[in-house]
Amino acid sequence: MKAIRLFVLISLFLGLAGFQPENKKEKKAKQQLEMAKLIDSGKFRFVARSANSEIGYFNPLTSNYDLVFDSLQIRAFLPYYGRAYHVPYGGNGGVKFDLQAEKINKEWNDRKKLFHIDTQLADSQDSYSIYLTVGLNGFADLKINFRNRSWISYNGTIEKLESDKK
Repeated sequence: MKAIRLFVLISLFLGLAGFQPENKKEKKAKQQLEMAKLIDSGKFRFVARSANSEIGYFNPLTSNYDLVFDSLQIRAFLPYYGRAYHVPYGGNGGVKFDLQAEKINKEWNDRKKLFHIDTQLADSQDSYSIYLTVGLNGFADLKINFRNRSWISYNGTIEKLESDKK
């Protein structure tokens, strides 16, 4: 009887050991590979968690502010804290646009293990120089330079685009 209990206990232990999750290094490597594929696809969302401008640091941002890269289409809904030199009457406040980029430059820095993404956009009210630096861990820094306003930068994370199918 004791031998059967011991056999069941040992087989249970060995069975559970076989179902252990991947070790930490494998899990981290898998997440980094998924992040690299997401950035390479050009369809992702930067979610701002904090902002920094020449007038100060704003941490954390309480609402769901983001910048969406959908191939060459770029949509922004971000807060703006800074100095505006020229704003049209009834300006929309913040950084809000939905524009088509002519070209998006992506570079991989192998030494620092970072992606550098930049593009230039313009509409009738302003022009935008967007610089995004993304690590394989999913954290990112976004800096936007304007023609009619002072610069602003954001810290945040990169996420997958949610499909709009309902």
